[in-house]
Amino acid sequence: MYLVVVNAAGKQRYIFSSRKRKETVGASDLIARVNGEWAAEALREVFSGYRDDWRLRHGHEAELLTAGAGAVTLLVADPDAGRRLVAALTTRALVEAPGLDVCGVVHELRKGGEAGTLAAGLRAARTALAATQEARPGPQARFLRLPLMEECGSSGQPATELRREGPGERPSPRSAASMAKLAHFPAALDRLARDAGSDVPTMRKIVDRLGLEAEWVSIVHADGNGFGRIFRDLGISPGPGSSGSGNSGSGDRATGESESAEPGDEAYADLLRGLSRAVDRCALTAFRTALRRTADEHPDRTIAGVPLVLPLVLGGDDLTVLCEGEVALGFTRHYLEAFERATADDPDLLPVLRVKGLPNLGAAAGVAIVKRNYPFRFTYDLAEELITREAKQDRDVGSALAFAVLLESSAPDLDRIRRSVTVAGSGGASPHRSPYVVGVGCEDPRTEGRRWADLERRVAALTGTHAASGEALVPRAAVHDLREAVSLGADVARARLGLLRTRYREDEHRLDALTDLCGDLTGQDATGFLDALAAQPFLTTARTAATSRDDGEHATVLEARSR
Repeated sequence: MYLVVVNAAGKQRYIFSSRKRKETVGASDLIARVNGEWAAEALREVFSGYRDDWRLRHGHEAELLTAGAGAVTLLVADPDAGRRLVAALTTRALVEAPGLDVCGVVHELRKGGEAGTLAAGLRAARTALAATQEARPGPQARFLRLPLMEECGSSGQPATELRREGPGERPSPRSAASMAKLAHFPAALDRLARDAGSDVPTMRKIVDRLGLEAEWVSIVHADGNGFGRIFRDLGISPGPGSSGSGNSGSGDRATGESESAEPGDEAYADLLRGLSRAVDRCALTAFRTALRRTADEHPDRTIAGVPLVLPLVLGGDDLTVLCEGEVALGFTRHYLEAFERATADDPDLLPVLRVKGLPNLGAAAGVAIVKRNYPFRFTYDLAEELITREAKQDRDVGSALAFAVLLESSAPDLDRIRRSVTVAGSGGASPHRSPYVVGVGCEDPRTEGRRWADLERRVAALTGTHAASGEALVPRAAVHDLREAVSLGADVARARLGLLRTRYREDEHRLDALTDLCGDLTGQDATGFLDALAAQPFLTTARTAATSRDDGEHATVLEARSR
């Protein structure tokens, strides 16, 4: 047997290399075609009569293992057929998707010993693929600038033609990559509509709204917790006396766990295929659930009932969406919670969950919120950094999200962003409580103060008002004074907070709001307060209901939404 592994590398760089929304959407469709339409047509071209239910053990020539997120993995009996398949896919990408880096390898599965198993062969094939991609020139080498060529207005690559953006506008130079992405924009809208359960006109309006009208936009990137280890350890059963960790989202085995031998190649292939399809299914279910709940929370920020969210990458444990800033945090929270529930209920995942001792699979998300015209490539880099440096730190307890709001125009650097707001006496440490844990991980006592409900409670207190008078429970001037006090030191913070408590000593509702918002305004309470200030414009968490007491006093009930 031979393994064929084909992968589109640098997917996010390819998607976000342009400043144009239509090109971004079109690029996402080109990547989806690698493992979709192009792979299907190449398989039928190389293997006459191919069907997805083909199995080598039944005498067929090829067997598809996984296909998703721009990657295809399959088994073949003939290495020459495998090479023809790689050639067909890479050639089509060169012609129809200039700038997309698609590469493939054919790896022989040698018989005998552990190194001859399908699991070991997959690891070796992926290593060989990475080495091959590193050794060959990257896609930028295809777009030479000598002789001198005019630069594309959206991608910065050498232009190949002039294109008029709209009626009455002057033609502008565009590169081959930009033109290919624009050409696939209509097809991309159709795919987005299917993922969102909507229609093409609605998705087109969402693209226009995000590109022309939205004040704030966000890139949300989510990645599964421990999925790499789960796929590597697929089929490894715990030995006698071992036990799972019981932590949601962690792919690590418990200390002292012994392993049995890996399953046979046929069983391993079935496990791998089932897990891959199950994760795809769960991600799509979670995405659609998050869309519905976001629409319920923000009915004023929808088009035909669909929130302003574009799923650019939705495959396996990977999610990348472009959305309006005001819905980003709520959507991400709903997606992570729905993903946990979907994986807990999926029958194809139950064997894996039992082996790992997990109630469900989890994910980590980074949410970068910027102004509409801010370069996408920097925004995605920030979202990815939020995952790797913050959100993934809580994967042993469950799903979590980290967020940042960029208020400047320079290239984002997470360290600098976190240091730009300091808490006096903290030794220069980053003043934030991020990441915030959602889902089943909130039951872990280690997450106290960093649960989603904690952020909601603080924002609700920050935005709460008296029902009758409409006055803020914590006036804006008081919030400004507290914010200034945080940077002047714990003593100043306690003193100013004490003055406010004295001023409002006759108003228990204001006192409760101050406690919910900032605690004693030192240490972790101070960082939670700062997070609430950053999140408040982008998080609708509370509504104010008016009641009246028998003695005529006004009371305000802050009701945190929990969907």
